[in-house]
Parts: sequence; structure tokens; C-alpha cells
Amino acid sequence: MLRPLLISAAMLCAANAHAQQSQHFLVTFPNTDVENKAKISLHHNLIGDRSNGVLFTLSEKEQSLLKRFGATLQPADNLAKQFLTKQQNIFDKLTNNSTGIPGFSCYATVEETIQQVDDLVAAHPQYTELVDIGDSWQKQHKGEGYDLKVLKIGKKDLVNPPVLFIQSAMHARELATAALTLDFAKQLLAERETNADINWILETQQIHILFQTNPDGRKIAETGVSQRKNVNENHCVESSVGVDLNRNFSFGWGTVDGGSSGDACAATYRGDSPGSEPEVAAVENYVRSIFPDQRGPNVSDAAPENTQGLYLDIHSYSKLILWPWGGSYDAAPNAKGLESLGRKLAYFNNYTPMQSVGLYPTDGTSDNLAYGELGIAHITFELGTAFFQSCSHYNALIKPSNLKALLYAAKVTRAPYQLSQGPDITDINLALNGDGKIALKANATDTRFKDSSSWPTHTITKVRYAINNLVSENNAQLATFSDGNANSTTEQFEIMVNDRELINKKATVYIQAQDSEGYWGTITAHSIDTNPPSVAGNINCSGAKCQFNVENAESGLDYKWQLSTGDVFEGESATYVLPSLGSYSASLVVTNSIGVSNSLAMDFNVTELFAPEAVVSHLCNYLVCEFDASDSTDVDSNTLTYTWNAEGSSINGELFTYTFSQAGSYKVELIITDEHEQEARYELDLQVEAEPDPVPLPKVIDDVKKDSSGSNSLFGLLVLTLGAFIRRSRVKH
Repeated sequence: MLRPLLISAAMLCAANAHAQQSQHFLVTFPNTDVENKAKISLHHNLIGDRSNGVLFTLSEKEQSLLKRFGATLQPADNLAKQFLTKQQNIFDKLTNNSTGIPGFSCYATVEETIQQVDDLVAAHPQYTELVDIGDSWQKQHKGEGYDLKVLKIGKKDLVNPPVLFIQSAMHARELATAALTLDFAKQLLAERETNADINWILETQQIHILFQTNPDGRKIAETGVSQRKNVNENHCVESSVGVDLNRNFSFGWGTVDGGSSGDACAATYRGDSPGSEPEVAAVENYVRSIFPDQRGPNVSDAAPENTQGLYLDIHSYSKLILWPWGGSYDAAPNAKGLESLGRKLAYFNNYTPMQSVGLYPTDGTSDNLAYGELGIAHITFELGTAFFQSCSHYNALIKPSNLKALLYAAKVTRAPYQLSQGPDITDINLALNGDGKIALKANATDTRFKDSSSWPTHTITKVRYAINNLVSENNAQLATFSDGNANSTTEQFEIMVNDRELINKKATVYIQAQDSEGYWGTITAHSIDTNPPSVAGNINCSGAKCQFNVENAESGLDYKWQLSTGDVFEGESATYVLPSLGSYSASLVVTNSIGVSNSLAMDFNVTELFAPEAVVSHLCNYLVCEFDASDSTDVDSNTLTYTWNAEGSSINGELFTYTFSQAGSYKVELIITDEHEQEARYELDLQVEAEPDPVPLPKVIDDVKKDSSGSNSLFGLLVLTLGAFIRRSRVKH
């Protein structure tokens, strides 16, 4: 795609003509609440977080706004330049990635995203469908852009199922967003058969994902340019091309004073009319086709509490979970359900949950479509701590916790306003009891809200379950509370499963808890398998050192190796040194979570032993010599013994320091012995010299006088005298 790259070059060369009215500042805030609200309202002006503040590009009006809220502004043009230069250098220097955006191999390019999604569809045809919902601006106007495609994940023959719609990368520079949604799609399809929760979700619901909402803009961002908007070339092509897609949605477009900009070169330019951009028009049309209108015509009209469907908009950065309204300080009519959902999602990623209005309201955003127009629950994620987030941070901190949050979102999609207010099922354990029944013990808790101390929690009143069918009022059985009472916000309960309820020795238990407010939480599923687990392994020996490996290891299983020597060790793999030549046997025992075991006996032989290989280095300072054998090796040993001999003295250890009695020629011997009595001998012929005698002090003084040519250099005299004193005082080791 040549044209977006040419545009990005033009943008760089223009030297931010529009931004000349603004300056860079390092901003510190009086508290985190003001900081979070500033990041919401001035998200378009964010440069990056620093340890001592946040870098922004601010107009005079924005400077005044922050000062009114108690912020301290320090001019930081040089610091901002250094930050942006360092960011750009990552792209410029690291351009040889085999895959991914240059310098960020964990983030697929637009083309790679398209290909990986195509691969998912090919691999999972029964549970995927790709829908072309429209074109990017360049595709529509230039013929060289991209199709906007939504991946539908879930059983294909479902009729009007609950739908979770997720969009990402609406703002081009936010690299982590499309990566997260792509990783989520991969997880859903890879674990469909093994994860009981994912299985019931995809059998009864659908998840629709638009990975690259702004592909034209993303191609610019892939070169290191901090592109936010789309690539509508009718607007400010020479410095800040395009329209801010998250100010272009039709409902409430341009209705809030200062909530978006009519300046074509502004970062929050809303476009010349509601829904004018093809990317936004495509999303609006598609979302209206999958979600019915659930809200009345008045701003105060709430959607029914049992409204199904959920819309997630994935952005970065700021570590926030946001819910409507963003265009008003007023609470939304469904505020209780929205806040409950936001706090529950924030429990998983530990982000700050808050209403999406910042220091001032905004307009034309995606929540206006989802909640404002249709009444569908809407949540915005602001991932991580940077627009160009490092892969190490993404993989360690963003991906794991936010995949859990997305999976929870999928579980509440059938009624997010209600289900998010109910209890969760946690800490499930299975065991076989004495009469052959399977005992399932777990906890029901109403406390999994971020900052639960400031959010009302309620006692657990009931836990219901069904076996092999999604639990409902029609098929539910009641679990037993372990203490016989239902009077706490967290209760342990027990479910007994009989053999007759198993199908081919397998079952899935679907569990749901209710609190004292009458809210049922989301369903949690757990698989039971009483079949003996499969077991396969191999043993490979090099000399007496043998490697024990489990083949096709599975999570949730315990592996134990029992050797004929009497030794026992655990794990999917282990290394063990046998004591001698001969024949041995090992038994691999595999045990599942309910205590059912299976075993495999294996015979193996130790047919040879390897001697150590000595590697020695030495360093002498006159009569004092240091010897090092720490680089010595032995292929089939865990323990080596080192014995040094010199001048009739003997000492043990990898390191050896020795002071010879006088100058001369010596032999130093090292004997390395392993636990099999195999030896390596090493002899070193060494010539050592005595330290020369120091120069007498009177001669030093005479030399100084001669060297100074009669100048009586006091400095030279002091230096040389001190040197002579140091040499005379040298400590011998």
C-alpha cells in the first residue's frame, strides 16, 4: 500500500503546521482522578507517560483547563522531542522482523491480520464466518484501501443469539488493541473443545470482531507516525490528515460544546457530517443489523434490564474501563448495570473503572451508537501505558489479564446489566468420595468488583446447577452449602455427581449463584472426566544422564516418575543421573484432578559412562597464582570433585589460589572425579618469577631531582615518592 506511506512522509515533512499553536508540557496532577479524567478528555493530545508526570501537547485553552483542575505544567519541548525520537528510532532501526510491525513483532500488520483471520476461518469452518461490512476510505475513494471484515465466531445455525460485538484499532496508533482481539479470537477457537466455558458460549452465543476498524490509518502508524485519524484526504492532508472516527458517530454528533472539533486539522475533527466516514458508516449499519433498538426516544429512557448483547470498543492507553455517558456528566439511565459491568471487568485487568466523561464531555463516540441509540451495554477498554506499547509489556501484563476480562464479557452477553450484578463461581475442585460419587466443591462470591469496598455487595442465597445442559429454571438442582447457612458474601458449596449422570464417564456441570438482591450471576461450566488419563512418555540417556519426558502433556494433570532405584520425581520432564551401568525401569504415573490415575512402565539401559573434561585457566602475579576449573564439564554427572596438587600441597575446589615459595619451574596437577569414579587429569607446567625489589627512597629522590632538571618540581617529587612507598608496601598473597 504505497499511498499511506507517502502521506505519512508528507505529515512528517510538514513539521506539525497545525500544532504550532500548541506546546509540549510535562503535567503532574493533584490526584489520580483528575489525571484519569484528563487522559479521557485530552486523549488525543497524549504523548506518553513518564515517571514524574505525563507528556501532553496542549493549546493555550487546554493549558488553562488543566490549571483550573489543579495540574502543574512544566514546558517540555526537549523532553517530548526525545520521547518521540526514541519511539521513531524503534521503527527506523528494527526493520528486519520476519513478521509483525517493525520493532513490534507481537503486533500483526494489517495484511498479516487479514491472513491470520483467513487461516482461522479455514481451520474452523463450522464455527466461523467472515462478513464484509464495508470499505475503508481509500478503498472507497481510491480503490487501494481495505475491506472491513467482521469475524463471526460461534455455532452458525443459531437463531437470534446473544451477540458480543468487539471493535479495535479505531485509532490507528493504538497498536495493542488489534493484537488483543486477534489473540482472543485465537483463544476461543483453540480452546473450544477443552474449555467448558468457551464451549457453552460458542454453542449458544456469537462473538463478532472487527479487528482493524481503521486500516488505512494503521498503515501510517506502522511506519512510526502517531496517526490517530483515518486517511480522508479531503481534510488537512499536509499535517494531520483525516477524520477522528470516534467523533464521527451519528447519534449526538457535534452536539456538545467542545466535545469534538470542527477544525479539519484537529486531532478530534468530527468530519463534515454525522457518519460521513465509510468506516463509521459500515460499523453503524452492521451494529444496527445485529442489535435491535432497546431504548426509548428520551435521554432518560432506560433499556430493559434483561437486554441482551454487548458492545466493546478496545482502545489504548490509560488502564481504564469506561462506560456511558461520555457526552454528559449525568449518569446513564442504566447506570447501575453499566457500572457493575465496568467494575467486574476491571476486577480482571485491575484497571480503573469510571464513567467515560472526563474534564469535559465528548460527542460522536461509539457508545452513542451502542447505548445512546440502541440501549446496548457499551464498555471502552483503554489498554496499557503507551500507544506504541512494547511487546514485553503486552505479553506480560496486557494480554493475560485482558483475555480474562474479554472472556467474562462473553459470559455475561445474554444479559450484561443483570448478570454482572450477580455472584461468580470460583475455586472449583473435584474429588472421588468413598462411594464412587464425584464431589464438586467451589465458592460462590459477590465480591469480584474492582474497589469492592466502595460498591455494594450482597450475601449468597442460592446456588443452582445442571448436568450436561445449560442451567435454567426448568432443569436446575440446588447445591448444598458447606456450613449449612447462606449468610455471607462468599459461600462454599458442594455438588454430588453420580455415575449414572456421566456419559462415557464424562459430564459437564453448569453452575450459577444468586445473591440477596435476586440477581443471578453468570454461568460457569466445569468438565468432569473419570476416564483414566492417557499416558505416553520416553526416556533418552546420554551416558548415565537420562532425560524423562511426558508426551502430549495436558494441563490439569499431575505427572510422577517412579524409578527402580527407589527415586521419585514429579513433572512433565526431568533429568536424572543413574548411579552405574546397567538395566533400569521407570513407571510414569498420570493423575487427573479427581484422583483417577493411569501408568506406563518403561525399561531403559545405561550402556556407557563419560569421564569429565578438564578446562583450566590460570593467572599469576609473581609468586601468587590463581587457577580456575569452573568451565570443566561432564556429560553424565551432576557432581564433580576437584583436587589440586602443587609443591606437595593439596586442596579441593573449582578455584585454587597458591603462593609459591620462590621463583622457578613447577608442576600443578588437577584431578577431577565424578560420582561414577571417572577421572580427568590435567597437568600444567608453570614458570613463576619473584617480585623485583623496590627502588630505595634516596635514589628515587635523586631521580626526581634529575628528571626535574633543577626545577625542584614539588608535585613530581610527591608523586614519585608516593609510588615508591606503595611499591615498598605491596602486600604479598
